[in-house]
This record gives sequence, C-alpha cells and structure tokens, in this order.
Amino acid sequence: MPRLLSELAAHTGSRLIGQDETVSSIASVESAKAGDLVFVEHNQRLDDALRSPAAAIIAGEFAAGTSSGKPLLISPQPRLAFAKAAALILPANAVATGVHPTAAVDKSSNIAQNVSIGELTVVGKDVVIGDNSSIGAGCVLSAGVQIGSNCNIYPNVTIYSGTTLGNRVIVHAGAVLGSDGFGYVRDEKSGRYFPFPQIGRLEIEDDVEAGARAVAH
Repeated sequence: MPRLLSELAAHTGSRLIGQDETVSSIASVESAKAGDLVFVEHNQRLDDALRSPAAAIIAGEFAAGTSSGKPLLISPQPRLAFAKAAALILPANAVATGVHPTAAVDKSSNIAQNVSIGELTVVGKDVVIGDNSSIGAGCVLSAGVQIGSNCNIYPNVTIYSGTTLGNRVIVHAGAVLGSDGFGYVRDEKSGRYFPFPQIGRLEIEDDVEAGARAVAH
C-alpha cells in the first residue's frame, strides 16, 4: 500500500533528505517506474538510480551530499532498509480464517483464534496451532505437532510428530520437517544396513523461514 517516506524512514531507521512524498511500490533501478522506491548500495549505481523514474531512493551515507530532485532515505544498511520498507509497502497475502470443509482436523487438536486451515489438510491428534497462523492446502500435521502464533505454512508441507515451531515461522511449499536423518548402521562383515533408532525431535525457534527438508536430530 502507498506509504509516506517519513513513515518508511521511521520504520527503517533511515534519515529522509528531501520532500516527504508517497511511494506505492518497490522495484530495481532497471525496472523502476513512477511511484517506486529503489535502493543502491554503492556510489557507482547512484547516478543510474537518480536518472530512473523512481520516486525515491534508499542509499548509504555516500549519497547524503548529492544534489538531486529525488528524495533520499539515507541508511547505513540500504539493503536491509529496503527489505524493511518493502514489508510495509507490499500487501500481505490475505487468507480467510477458518477450517476448509475438506480438511480433516482431529477433535483433540487445539486450534487458536484467527487460524486458517486449507483444502485437504490433515491435522492429527493433539496438534496445537497458535493465533493468526495459516496452514496451506494439502499439509499434513502429524500427531503432537506444535505450531506457534503468526506462522505461515505454505501448501503441501509435511510435519512429523514431535516437531515444534515457534512464533512467526514461515515454511515454504513442499517442505518436510522432522523426518529421519540417515538412520542406518552398516554391518562391516556383511555390508548390509540396519535401521538405527531415530529418537531426536525437531524444534524451530521464533522468526525462522524454512524450505526444502529439515530433519530431526
């Protein structure tokens, strides 16, 4: 959504030089258009950004003395400031709360408020899901899984029993959490492999973004 540069400066810890204008989106320097916010990390890219149609630029201290008609947000970490600004400008994906009719949710599960559970998702026995979390379509949450608040689990994620997720965790589509690692031991005489007990569990703390495959240890 559109944001004032002064609002972005306060949110990112940057210093505003120039007029307090409104930006409505973000872009790279090459693809910028009117109303966009861009960033540069090095002085060599500053001239390109100044010539672009972008409405404003996030840059390092090297740009502070630049004579330009464009407003500048000066930050010691321009890339980080740009990421924080983007989180305010870009709208979050709105997901309707509630349990989809095709989802299978065990009665023993503990589902908090404002939770979304998508199509064909399976929620096993004694699963806990915290406030404002979203579980995408086709996910499988095995018995005893615990998910904190404000988590976003994308579609087709499988979470094995005993796995615990903290708050504000993001798990990307198709990930497998808590599966066994290499659980075999080799008999040096016969060359055969035998199953080795996998007794660990996976715990993911707050503010983690995960993808692919995470194993229990």
